Amino acid sequence: MQLLPESGNLIEDVENILGIKAMLDSRGVDFQGTIFNNKGDTITTFQSEHEGLSSCKFFYIKGESYKAKIQLQDTLLEQDVPTALAKGVSLSIDNSDEEYLKISLKTNEATINNQVYSNYTLLYHQNRQLFQLISVARLDSINGLLETNKNIFLDGVHTITLFADDQPIAERKFYIETNRKKSFVSLEKSKIDSDSITYRLLSKGKKKNLDVDLSVSILQKNSKAVNLKNTIKSAFLLSPHVRGNIENPAYYFDTENEKRKEHLDLLLLTQGWAQYTLDELIQEINPAEKYKFEDGFELKGALQEEAKYKNLALIPDDLRIIDIVALKGQSKFVFQNLNIFKGDTVRVAYQNLLGKVIKPSKIEYDTTYNKNSSKLLIPGRFENLTGKKKTTNVFEKTKKYGVVVWDNGDQPRNLDGTIDLDEVIVAEKKRSERYLQRRKTIEKYKPVVSDIGKYYDMPIPEESNNSNISLLGFLARQGFLLRTYKNGQYYLAGDGSTARRLIVAPLFINGRLIRPEELPTLQLQIKDIENIMVNNLGYKVTGPGTGIRISIFQVFTSDAFGQNKNDLFDKFVIVNGFDRAKKYYTPMYIFDQPRPIDLLEVDWKPHLKTDKKGEISFKIAKDDKANGLLFVIQGFSNEGHLVSKTIEID
Repeated sequence: MQLLPESGNLIEDVENILGIKAMLDSRGVDFQGTIFNNKGDTITTFQSEHEGLSSCKFFYIKGESYKAKIQLQDTLLEQDVPTALAKGVSLSIDNSDEEYLKISLKTNEATINNQVYSNYTLLYHQNRQLFQLISVARLDSINGLLETNKNIFLDGVHTITLFADDQPIAERKFYIETNRKKSFVSLEKSKIDSDSITYRLLSKGKKKNLDVDLSVSILQKNSKAVNLKNTIKSAFLLSPHVRGNIENPAYYFDTENEKRKEHLDLLLLTQGWAQYTLDELIQEINPAEKYKFEDGFELKGALQEEAKYKNLALIPDDLRIIDIVALKGQSKFVFQNLNIFKGDTVRVAYQNLLGKVIKPSKIEYDTTYNKNSSKLLIPGRFENLTGKKKTTNVFEKTKKYGVVVWDNGDQPRNLDGTIDLDEVIVAEKKRSERYLQRRKTIEKYKPVVSDIGKYYDMPIPEESNNSNISLLGFLARQGFLLRTYKNGQYYLAGDGSTARRLIVAPLFINGRLIRPEELPTLQLQIKDIENIMVNNLGYKVTGPGTGIRISIFQVFTSDAFGQNKNDLFDKFVIVNGFDRAKKYYTPMYIFDQPRPIDLLEVDWKPHLKTDKKGEISFKIAKDDKANGLLFVIQGFSNEGHLVSKTIEID
């Protein structure tokens, strides 16, 4: 059992508010009780209102002492009421008005007649944000009332602290619920198929539709699993601001609970308060920086020519300019705070006054690195310590790029960021350009063809790239012709094919097998192809004097093919960037016994994003035996609206 004065202390000869909290095995429990004086007279009574919480008012007479008795199940508890201060100020809050927060300051004659403090200050704050500071002159009355418009606050738990000459003497938490970020969600069936049902979800704010990221859990009607104790609102707006365990945070945000606001205020009344100085509060609100904020990566480089234009633009694969730096007559450049990922490619180009981009002749790139990463010393065998001038690689499309070391003197140096071993090895001169190019090709196409390492490049003559020769025409020059089986199906066959010795060549384009009926109408020109690779699987005997040899062709088109894009600029491959977020799947469980229907999950849509109209449609499997579904919807908009809604649909 805890007895907690509203703002920290009881004051003599003042009507005080006392919070009462009773727990059994760390959980709130129902109780009823009384407060009586030292003569045994009952002063006031109380009983639990919600989750073992209650409060009462009583006038604390100077010179008296008080006790509280609580009947808790079959146990009677008795405890001393905290002793009141002879002089001081109590702070009380009335949060029932929709527009104004009312703050009562109460004191006694002893404090008025012999004032120790010369100035009082009220500070409204929430974590590290200050909302208002109100200065109060020397007390001239026993009771004072202040009203503050609630529109200065945000949604969530706030704190008001009363300072006396910069010393905190009273504190109280309170909750503000505005309608500025109010959201509305509706859900309806839009289509019923034989095996599935499509639902249409619409999200709205007060004045417009909302662009919302959502997670939707679908459960059986009357499911026991729907008894939510936490929602996105309670997680953001309540739990971080309250010490200790809250038994059911979601209760205070369920609009069907008529007394939820009163009970939430009761929860905050019994939070107690922490004593500290004003300097300590300021330090808590503005803590010293321990770690630098991770503000992205840098891409450094230098032009190997006199700058022709004033600005340099950074362009990713979607050809959308994401950053511009001014050269100011210098050859070196730095793009900062880049939110880039490993494997991304970017282009660097001039931009003239009309916004047109122009390709520079030659650029040197340094490695990208995160300024906040740990240091990594490059081993001496990768450094030139003989006093000779170091060299850097001029960026070309045909080369594999890892770390490029700038000419900074002859001593070993540190590079920020981490370097994969293979990326360091490519700086050795022992590796041939052909080897590096093959490694680059394998890395590029491995996500499409898992065994691409078994394939070898089929060289494409330079003159073929500048002509309109088709892929089938090119393969015909290599001895692979388009033929038909007896059943009329087309296939690619080698020049040495006979009725008893067949050479078959399956054709894949960008990892997809070209079906026999697609072969005669295939319209693909060599100029649109980036690589042709072949894997000879060898000869297999299929019968006496008969056999088959298979050669598989993997054809990869250029990035610009089919997208009406021209590859005008060299690309720089990002090595040291952010890791992309991994995608997770819904786990499947195996049970020895069938689970009861009231515990079954029907479906889960972990990531839904509405369009600009605030709409999203999704499907779930149709179950004719279901007698209704519950849709538990949680999410947030790009403007800070929190969405928490449970919808029942038959």
